[in-house]
Amino acid sequence: MCKYVEKCSFFENFSTKQSVVWKAMIKNYCEVGAGDLCERCKTYERDGHKKMPAELMPSGTYASKAFLSLP
Repeated sequence: MCKYVEKCSFFENFSTKQSVVWKAMIKNYCEVGAGDLCERCKTYERDGHKKMPAELMPSGTYASKAFLSLP
């Protein structure tokens, strides 16, 4: 589990989504702990717990409206 999961707005807002896409992203980045690939984790490591928009995905890009509309 990612060490920032309790403070991460991405995890907080999207971890309960039911879409296979959301579940895979949460599993791969947050639960398995691919922090070395997660841009949010890199920012936390570099800048401390900096507030970031929930829509900023672990890839470093913002979620599109289509992606956000998935269940």
